[in-house]
Amino acid sequence: MVTVIAIIILLGHFGIEPSALVTTLGIGTLAVALAAQETLSDIISGFMIMLDRPFIVGDRVEIQDIDTWGDVKEIGLRSTRILTRDNRMVTVPNSVIGKGLVVNYSDPSTVYRVETHISIAYGTDVDQVRELMVEALGREDWVMKDKPIEALLLDFNDSALGFRVRCWIEHYMETRRVIDKMNTALYKALNSVNIDISVPLRELKLQDTSIIPELKVRESAESN
Repeated sequence: MVTVIAIIILLGHFGIEPSALVTTLGIGTLAVALAAQETLSDIISGFMIMLDRPFIVGDRVEIQDIDTWGDVKEIGLRSTRILTRDNRMVTVPNSVIGKGLVVNYSDPSTVYRVETHISIAYGTDVDQVRELMVEALGREDWVMKDKPIEALLLDFNDSALGFRVRCWIEHYMETRRVIDKMNTALYKALNSVNIDISVPLRELKLQDTSIIPELKVRESAESN
């Protein structure tokens, strides 16, 4: 305390206003504290990741808040490095991971369920469609035969019946290629028996039909 008083008296002797210096130091301390707050948050989150182990190096994870999906390459105190499927390294602050929802595709095992959505025209025999799609996937060698293959009618859309078709594969690493194989197999099976895969349709109704001749005249003029 005596040292502080002595410094203040000495500063006053040289014409330096102590209150201005104290204010400047206070603002500087606040700025440093705010800058360090985010870093401290990253470090604390890094310790929590290492203790809780929601994932480890080598796991495939998805950080949904920032739409990042890939393999964990390094877990540091401040950040985690993730190699995406497009061979890009993403450095994610640990505080972002600590606050967000993380999906670990490697835990508890590599077994993974894939699904796709198919719209079938109204009037189609539902039982026939379901049986046809299940049998089509059952013939594929990449599908796990000891796991259920399902074709579920879940939606009555504006112009179609909405099916969700799903099955299991042995390794999540093949997800993208399997979705292509899955859609191809289903399309060929449905097309082979002429079952229509519906697309969204919009019907336009004109309340005032008197404008139709005017529209035709305008279209004819534009074409000329």
